[in-house]
Amino acid sequence: MKVYSISDILPHLNPSIGYYIGVFEDTPDPILEWPHRHDFYSLVWFTNGEGFNVIDFKEYEIYPDRIFSINPKQIHNWNYSIDSCGYFILIDAPNAKQLNVDFNYPFLDLLQEDIPFIKEIFDRMLSGKNQLSGISYLLSLLRPNIAFSPTSNSVISDFKELISENLDKNHSIDQYANELGITSGLLNQTCKDETGLSAKQLQLELKITEAKRLMLYSSLNTSEIAFKLGFEDSSYFARIFKKKAGHTPTGFREKYLKNNIKS
Repeated sequence: MKVYSISDILPHLNPSIGYYIGVFEDTPDPILEWPHRHDFYSLVWFTNGEGFNVIDFKEYEIYPDRIFSINPKQIHNWNYSIDSCGYFILIDAPNAKQLNVDFNYPFLDLLQEDIPFIKEIFDRMLSGKNQLSGISYLLSLLRPNIAFSPTSNSVISDFKELISENLDKNHSIDQYANELGITSGLLNQTCKDETGLSAKQLQLELKITEAKRLMLYSSLNTSEIAFKLGFEDSSYFARIFKKKAGHTPTGFREKYLKNNIKS
């Protein structure tokens, strides 16, 4: 599946900038494969329009004053009406790390009383004034509601990034701790304090999330997905998948392709 960068979406943009604020209806639609992934973070505020937005395993309705958030590697597909308009922000991984961005909820419906102020922030950023600090301020306003990651702990973000970069490998927690320059005990305790999960549980959560994506958006079978995600035993992978997802891998694919994902 195609993974797009900001420069793929906006080829005119200087890639060294690493972020972009734009107006939805004034930006030409790029030619993209659908569905696809991004390697950047995005916020899209629809001020008008309707349709649907599929993020990973669920379809969400598009309607006015709903802000969508999408993380890197999430699989994304949408269909919106011709009268759709609004604002969007794209942020590459280095800037997102600096801003402590990690979306864990797919959308936020703005309160009517907040809309004029949020619009003013976007308009000021579009004028070119202090754009990065404007993004930071906007995120701070949205953070309690759109459920950004509550942790400012760089260990967690670095650990998750390492896992995502090595999903095809069966790295031990000791190996990850060594790469992070800390002990495995400290990594495990930090994960528990910040996420409620042990380091191993967090690693499995990210692997199973990727497995779900592959079950829905690829033709790989269970054994092939297990191998692709570093599981040496496909039976063990299937048991873990069922425990986490509530269905066997094949059952998950059949259920969601039938009931949840529109093409």
